[in-house]
Amino acid sequence: MSARVRQVHMNQTQRIADSYHAATIKAAWYGPSLAELLAQVSPDLAVMPPIPGSHSISALLQHLLLWNERIRNASGTDPLPPWQPEKEWAEPLIPWNELVARWNQSRELLEERIRNFPVEDLSEQVSGRSYSCETMFHGIVQHAIYHSGQIAMVLSMLRSRPY
Repeated sequence: MSARVRQVHMNQTQRIADSYHAATIKAAWYGPSLAELLAQVSPDLAVMPPIPGSHSISALLQHLLLWNERIRNASGTDPLPPWQPEKEWAEPLIPWNELVARWNQSRELLEERIRNFPVEDLSEQVSGRSYSCETMFHGIVQHAIYHSGQIAMVLSMLRSRPY
């Protein structure tokens, strides 16, 4: 691989990691990052569904934690587990402060994994899937943005409730 191609790929992993950092920590171009939203959530608000049968902020963050861990492991030697919608939301909720701490740690480890991902492996197929590691890493950024929007909406709905 030429130095120029390696540099382009290296820049790509850095750009993906930077996008993940912006979406989850600070400097998202579209609004508050996930961490900025979570800083506005009390333990009581975290577990309240905005409407009966919907996901709470806590459930959404726990889902993000689950996928951070899956992606971090799948970018190594473990295959990405199959999508099983009935199991995605079945885990008992982790207490809010513990959940936030675990998400922060998982987020840091995943960002580090993306930044240090071997350049030559970006185009490799994810074990257990039909797409590349590069696609998977872009996908986890999009996943964080998608659920951040849901968290922002739930937070807005909960704050507008008359108590």
